[in-house]
Amino acid sequence: MRAGEILELNTFLAVAEEGRFASAAVRLGVTPSAVSQSIRRLEARLGIRLFVRTTRSVALTEAGDALVRQVKPALDQLSTADRMVADHQGHPTGRARISVSAAAMELLIAPILPGFRDAHPDFALEIVVEDRLADPVARRLDAVIRRGNLLEKDMIARRLSKDDRLVLVASESYLAHAGPFTDPHHLARHRILIRRPRSGAGLPWSLSRNRETVRIDGEVSLTVDSAIAARQFAIAGLGIALLAHEFVAAQVKAGLLHLVMPDWQQPVAGFHLMYVHRGNLPSPLWELERAIRQPGL
Repeated sequence: MRAGEILELNTFLAVAEEGRFASAAVRLGVTPSAVSQSIRRLEARLGIRLFVRTTRSVALTEAGDALVRQVKPALDQLSTADRMVADHQGHPTGRARISVSAAAMELLIAPILPGFRDAHPDFALEIVVEDRLADPVARRLDAVIRRGNLLEKDMIARRLSKDDRLVLVASESYLAHAGPFTDPHHLARHRILIRRPRSGAGLPWSLSRNRETVRIDGEVSLTVDSAIAARQFAIAGLGIALLAHEFVAAQVKAGLLHLVMPDWQQPVAGFHLMYVHRGNLPSPLWELERAIRQPGL
């Protein structure tokens, strides 16, 4: 098969996956006109119609759908082979786009990133820092790092860290004003900082001590979608937050935050790297995973 024919098939697959010529053009780094011409050449060469086109959308024909099932595995294998050759030569190239939570960025990625960049200078890594859940397919992400095993269909999860616990924290100034805490039910009378993400701690809070569990509601002072924001607002004395112990350990040690009723806590899952099972995860990401993963996992 000639190189031009492989390019036509690659363009065809991009249009099939994106659903629009313009989106496929952006993905491939070419003009929409070039995409359209490539599809016309491919249809003429095969003698079949691959897409049903309207002014607003593009849909696969039955023949087009059948071609996708044949072409995609083959192109994935070619892509994997290219990376294997590059890796064998000691110069992995390409790029990957990953979504990580703010806590994962601070605790897992930032400490190992300088070494990873030195080991893979020709590999472009795009990191999207966000606490909200991310759809790897819709967002064209190679991998996602979040707390817990948030698997969707056709996804694989690999554990990166051990489970942690959520603890109550507040600043010295807030505690001086609020007074001592002896019972978790007292929290209902205090300003509470809450987070919306699944891995965060939205109300009601469920706190446990030994075999005892209580559920706590209270006055919501601020609602945020970022662990970093919740921690910063707690340091500023704006209320009590429930955050992962590992994420606030440095601030507690520095005296910026204090643990509130440390016996009362909430289990929280460790971080996982999740990706769609396509068999073509960029190989440097495996090394990134190995660098991140905590000992003993």
